[in-house]
Amino acid sequence: MSIEAYTAGFLDADGSVSLVKFRSDSDWLRMPQVAFYNCDKSILKQLQKEWGGNIRANKPTSKKHNVSYSLHLINNNALALLERVLPHMLHTKKKKRAELISANYKKCTPRNGKYTAKQIVQKKRLAKRVMGIEMRGAGAW
Repeated sequence: MSIEAYTAGFLDADGSVSLVKFRSDSDWLRMPQVAFYNCDKSILKQLQKEWGGNIRANKPTSKKHNVSYSLHLINNNALALLERVLPHMLHTKKKKRAELISANYKKCTPRNGKYTAKQIVQKKRLAKRVMGIEMRGAGAW
């Protein structure tokens, strides 16, 4: 099995694909993020070696829970991962989010950070489309 197929399976089961805000005062200034969640940090470390990103420890919310960990990839690391694993993804909603981000994010994001009015409209529309795909409920698979 290839690393791309393994990562896609892990993302389908224990991951997320989103556009996260990087400024709280703006709803449209968002960047791609791929995150993986697990209680076994060693699995996330292996993924980190291949894809990059940062591992965070998440405190348990109950005495019954273990410490969990999350691996977060943002911007270009997230885009590079999505391009390679997209053909292997099966989760229909996560795959749709990944397709929208891969196909449209760079088109509406200038490298110099100076947005035109048209790019702002495109970015708002992309954020609404991507984040409007709910992960819970009917049609998750």
